[in-house]
Amino acid sequence: MENVEETFNVALGKKLRSRRLTLGLTQTDVANKIGVTFQQIQKYEKGTNGVSAERLEKIAITLKVNVLYFFNNYKPNFVVIENDKSKSW
Repeated sequence: MENVEETFNVALGKKLRSRRLTLGLTQTDVANKIGVTFQQIQKYEKGTNGVSAERLEKIAITLKVNVLYFFNNYKPNFVVIENDKSKSW
């Protein structure tokens, strides 16, 4: 079975949907509060469309969470390489 990494947009969409449902909000409720269409919220929740930083802030405020909520437990598919401090460039 193929191991497919979840993209950030998909991970964010799942968290958006989960939190929205926890608060008892519809896609239209969230859309109206952040100034987009409910179709746009659908696309965010499916991970089809990315969310700008400014819009993510509006979503976080609407869902009563810190923006970091959307980044918690997300495991990006890259490796961080430490700087070699022994070399002076």
